[in-house]
Amino acid sequence: MPKKKKVSRKDFANLSNKEAMALAGQTYRKLYAYMKPYRWRFIGGQFLGILAGLTNVLLIQGMKIIFDVVLQQGGDVEEKAESFKLGFGKVSFNPTDWFPPEWIGSYQLVIAACILVPMVFLLRGGFTYLANYMLMWVGNRILLDLRNDTYQALLRQSMSFYSTSRVGQMVQTVFNQSRVAQQNLVTLSQDIIQRPVSILAILAALIHMNPWFTFYSLVVFPLCILPVVYIGKKVRKAGAQEEQEAGMMMVQMTECFQGIRVVKSHAREDFEMKRFQASNLKTNKLIMRYQKALELVGMLVEFVASLGVGVGLFYAWKTHIDSGTFMTLVGGLTQIYPHTKALSRIQLVTQKTIVATSNVFAVMDEEPEVQDAPDAVELRNATGHISFKDVDFSYKTGKSGQRAAVNGINLEMQPGKFYALVGPTGAGKSTLFSLIQRFYDVDAGSVQIDGIDVRQLTQTSLRDHIGVVSQDTFLFHDTIRENIRYGRLDATEAEIIEAAHRAHVDDFVQEKKDGYDTVVGDGGGNLSGGQKQRVTIARAILRNAPILLLDEATSALDTETERIIQDAINNLSEGKTVIAIAHRLSTILEADQIIVMENGRVHSAGTHQELLETSPLYQKLYHLQFKDMVEPAAAV
Repeated sequence: MPKKKKVSRKDFANLSNKEAMALAGQTYRKLYAYMKPYRWRFIGGQFLGILAGLTNVLLIQGMKIIFDVVLQQGGDVEEKAESFKLGFGKVSFNPTDWFPPEWIGSYQLVIAACILVPMVFLLRGGFTYLANYMLMWVGNRILLDLRNDTYQALLRQSMSFYSTSRVGQMVQTVFNQSRVAQQNLVTLSQDIIQRPVSILAILAALIHMNPWFTFYSLVVFPLCILPVVYIGKKVRKAGAQEEQEAGMMMVQMTECFQGIRVVKSHAREDFEMKRFQASNLKTNKLIMRYQKALELVGMLVEFVASLGVGVGLFYAWKTHIDSGTFMTLVGGLTQIYPHTKALSRIQLVTQKTIVATSNVFAVMDEEPEVQDAPDAVELRNATGHISFKDVDFSYKTGKSGQRAAVNGINLEMQPGKFYALVGPTGAGKSTLFSLIQRFYDVDAGSVQIDGIDVRQLTQTSLRDHIGVVSQDTFLFHDTIRENIRYGRLDATEAEIIEAAHRAHVDDFVQEKKDGYDTVVGDGGGNLSGGQKQRVTIARAILRNAPILLLDEATSALDTETERIIQDAINNLSEGKTVIAIAHRLSTILEADQIIVMENGRVHSAGTHQELLETSPLYQKLYHLQFKDMVEPAAAV
């Protein structure tokens, strides 16, 4: 089945009105699935909103009573009472039936009407309050579900997705665009359902009073659609551009704070501020362009509607409508205008928000490149036997480009053995780590754990059997204890302390006022490089996985601490497969086997002494990287 093409911001801006509405329909059907679990609250809120709209009938009737009595003193009481009748045919009622007959035409009726009007306002306000509360509750639950699902969709993406996506855009999608989707559903549903009911209720009352005046006043209302159609595409384009620029501004701000040390060290605060101001100003201009188009629609719709009022006024003058009825009719028409104006903007508001909503669902619909097979099995009690069999892999560099990373890799790594990977930059060492963890799927061949292809294992169970320590340490903005516990969430306090002790974390924790409850800051910014690395090593020790991947693991430690940590890793390595990217002499000397890589291939493999005798490449690497470490060791 061919993959459905996604509509970009640029594509959406160039769609015709018909195509845009079709896309909106598809998006709203997806949004409805999020509303469905709360449909009864949603229906209840809409019902209360409809009741609020129907109170306009009582309000108009109350105003008519006041105008008739105030502006038409005297007159036949029965005729005046009959003029208050509201309804059509047999379905009708007369509010004057609520009062004693002698009140008709007297100040008592005015007082009663003056009490009725604020009571109607109170009733309408109560219905509106309850309706808005219920709909906002539904809206917030939809927002909660949208954010959860969007975040989950991002988390399950493969590493290739993150290599081509930007953090700021992902944050924009999870928080800002999901809120736009939620507001779009709730606000527009109120406009689409409640406002037409309010308009119909008011029209029913006005038609009952004087159908021809109402007809002449509204005869030009169909022309209100012309400004919407004319300006619709301009609004859609402005809204799409605003959404795109807002996303880029979020990307820029996120990158700035992620690299704040670089910004500070190069004294580029003013430069970054100017960049942000330029982006912020551009976003502001696009917002104003959108708002200008939106307000222009409202102005034109109001002008067109006022033409109808002019026709109605002329009809009233020609037919000598009594002043009380005339004032009530005009008052009723003025209540219709805000609803009509809001309805005229529905399509335009939808056009802006549909881009954000589509982006949210585009993330959810994105299929991860690496997925569990339908018949994937759990990896249990693995021994740590790793096999590479004729493995080829290339990184994707664009829509169709590729960059070869490893070719024809054949390796057997036995449990309980220590393997060191050496080679120049770009040789493929880190790629092997990624393939073992199945961050990517091989293009050819297979990677196996205990004889099982990793593609036949669930990703979670596979990675539960792998511990990783990298030179590029990352700690969460949490306590030292919780950062260590991240290796195994069900670990006890004693196990955490033991892991910290073996990694020599407790050496510096004792100096901290809050001990293991010390918050490390964003990315571990409150700790030194060596301290952060010891925390990540403690995390790996706590994980106690049968496979341990050490990516330049001890490079940030001083010589004495490195020796201590190396001893801890050696103890941890018993019965486990340990693979280290070697940049230290101690690593290659401890290794059971050294694997030399070049240009994505295994150049040679063997012990340190064997490779010195048989591998020219290893000899070259050894003298370039490790010779200066040999002489001090020999002197000792």
